[in-house]
Amino acid sequence: MLKNSVIGNNGVTDYRAAQNLHQQALRQGILDDASNLLLSEGLQALSMRRIAQMVGCSTTVLYTMFGSKQGLVDELYLKGFARLRQALEAVPKSDNLLEYLIALGQAYRAFALANSTYYAVMFCQTSPEFTPTQNCIQQSWSSFVLLVSTVQACIDTEIFVKDNAQEVAKMLWAIVHGHVGLELTGHFKDSTSADDRFNRTIRTILAGLTHQQFSDQKQRK
Repeated sequence: MLKNSVIGNNGVTDYRAAQNLHQQALRQGILDDASNLLLSEGLQALSMRRIAQMVGCSTTVLYTMFGSKQGLVDELYLKGFARLRQALEAVPKSDNLLEYLIALGQAYRAFALANSTYYAVMFCQTSPEFTPTQNCIQQSWSSFVLLVSTVQACIDTEIFVKDNAQEVAKMLWAIVHGHVGLELTGHFKDSTSADDRFNRTIRTILAGLTHQQFSDQKQRK
């Protein structure tokens, strides 16, 4: 009887695991469809009824999953940052911290160009109705923990001058984000030139954080 009980419990566990996987896949499918709809047709098309029609479910299912349209856009926002974090974490580690920072910047750019729909929700204020909550903003910043820790390592090893690692990371993010934003809005249409410009920009900024500033410090002394 004990053996049958164990088998029964495993069966329930397996069933629940399968149900959870199904729910996650359904949720992701809904988010992907909603994101594509938002970018292609604008905010006016993003209604719970329209999304329900697209995915073939009732609006009740959507409200049960997300609570409201605001809750659904919250999920799009956070899902985008989760994907960005995964893209940055996938960059191979390197003992050369400067080259590693460049690789992180390149991974950020590649993510943005390959996931323009999510990127629009994350940064481009596609939905004027949506203002990220403080909790959403805090969770989104967790995507840049790797960048901050790498900058801190550069400071600790005196590659960079002493500074606040988070502030330097934000500065680097701003530079990369600006370049990517211009690309996504069609200002840098030649991909080869854009690649070269992007890499040159990062290297110039990093050089300014190292040798040039060290030189300036020595002159002031």
